[in-house]
Amino acid sequence: MSYNITGKLRIFLNLLFEKVLDLSVAEDNLTLSAQLVFTYGTGANQINKIYHETRVLADGANATLNLYDSGTLKDSFGNDLAISALKLLYIKNNSADATLLLFGGNSADIPICSNANDQIKIKPGGIFPWIDLSAAGTVISTNKNLRIEHDGTGTETMAVDIIVGGI
Repeated sequence: MSYNITGKLRIFLNLLFEKVLDLSVAEDNLTLSAQLVFTYGTGANQINKIYHETRVLADGANATLNLYDSGTLKDSFGNDLAISALKLLYIKNNSADATLLLFGGNSADIPICSNANDQIKIKPGGIFPWIDLSAAGTVISTNKNLRIEHDGTGTETMAVDIIVGGI
């Protein structure tokens, strides 16, 4: 049985900044476009493992996903998943009124932040995209945990979209 992964990540930003003057309108139009393409494999611009889910957290609850140890997570086809190097991480906070805390659990967190207790706060509706499509990726065999936490504010449970790609 063989698997294949191909994909593109596109970022498109178009901002129009205007100032109304006496007889005219001054404009600053900023357009930015970037695209990353990846294929199946273990080299640069390649991934061979994908994990995705929507995780629901109760008010104040947290979850730790072990991305490295086989058997703790499953891919879309029900196979045990063990990622040794992280190349793609996408987190979206779908809450309307609560902040998502990312990382900050302990020294086994994946090494995106420089210190074990560092946290990234993703406000309601916010996203956190992170990409390392180098050949080696970011090794996570020791620092293997992805920790997410509902900050305890707001009036609802929090749905968190999680996409992980690696080798």
